[in-house]
Amino acid sequence: MMFHKNESTLTAIIQLSKLELSSDYLNKKFNDYRLYTAAILLTLIPLGLAEGIFDYKSHPEIRSELFQLRLYFLLLVIPAWIILKSSSLKLSTATILITLVFSAYLGIKIIEHSGEELVTTVSNVALYPFFIFFVLIGFSIYIQILFLTVAFSFVVLSENHGVLDELIQNVYFQISVQSSVSALLIMLVFSWSYYHRYNLQLALEKSSQTDPLTGVANRRHFDNQLKSETTRSARSSVECALILLDIDHFKRINDTFGHPTGDRVICALADLCVNQSRATDLVARLGGEEFAIILPDTNITDAKNLAERIRKHVEDVYVTSDAGEIVKWTISLGISALPVNKRSANTIEIVMEMFIHQADSALYEAKNKGRNQTVLSQQNTL
Repeated sequence: MMFHKNESTLTAIIQLSKLELSSDYLNKKFNDYRLYTAAILLTLIPLGLAEGIFDYKSHPEIRSELFQLRLYFLLLVIPAWIILKSSSLKLSTATILITLVFSAYLGIKIIEHSGEELVTTVSNVALYPFFIFFVLIGFSIYIQILFLTVAFSFVVLSENHGVLDELIQNVYFQISVQSSVSALLIMLVFSWSYYHRYNLQLALEKSSQTDPLTGVANRRHFDNQLKSETTRSARSSVECALILLDIDHFKRINDTFGHPTGDRVICALADLCVNQSRATDLVARLGGEEFAIILPDTNITDAKNLAERIRKHVEDVYVTSDAGEIVKWTISLGISALPVNKRSANTIEIVMEMFIHQADSALYEAKNKGRNQTVLSQQNTL
């Protein structure tokens, strides 16, 4: 049991390390913390200016020079604005990295003007690793660690080259090690926490879009996807087909063999539809024994070929009832298609309703003709 837990943790770490390089994951992470990052940058402006109060008392002779340097904190409005407005993760990342370099340079200039005063130096060294974490919280853990390493390397370089006096060097290095390690641990813990939050959000999103019995899309997800494909078809003049299907005499199956057997029939049909369809198609359970398949970039002829393939496969499969009896069934299917290169004055909602209505009418016709067959909609009034 302990081995299984370790294996799961290792798998999660590997998955996290891959996700931190994934554009989709990083875009979501950035968008989740976009406002937070901008707020941090804006908060640093009054904090930086407020330090001028201490300059007034501790360095009255150079307070004007220090105040001029601190006025540069106002420039943080620029990266904050870019973070809020930009849709490009690369531009936002470059902006933040430039901001970090600028902030480090500004801190060094302030230390130089204040005469390497111990309290100022220590406070800057202690806080800068956490500053890196806070402004990079919405970015890749690799970028966070890289910049933290660069900042720490600068501390080592300064010590080796005797940039600071011996006392400040020792304090500088000790505080830098402690704050860098602490910031690193916080970065790792936060990345791990966000990874679990991300997975939880995916699971919740999937559960809200998935039929619990069959695992295919539910009615809500079907409606959203159909609207999206209808809109895309109208805008780009691409083909789209819709198959509606349900199980013939399903009530008889439930009454004869019981509802658990009926559920097995429904699941078997869902699996068959998914296996026969393309990855770009959407299989959905609309309710009860009724299913739908949205086929993007598909004409009505190709849709009929898929429908017939599914129908014939259904004839060859069976499930077993609780009593061990063989249960076979058939399905009826109706198909409609959106016309290509035909502009409609109707709204998308009306087109969707007619799209479904035509497939439903074709399905109803298949039932009336004796079931276990596919019928194409002959209407083209969309």
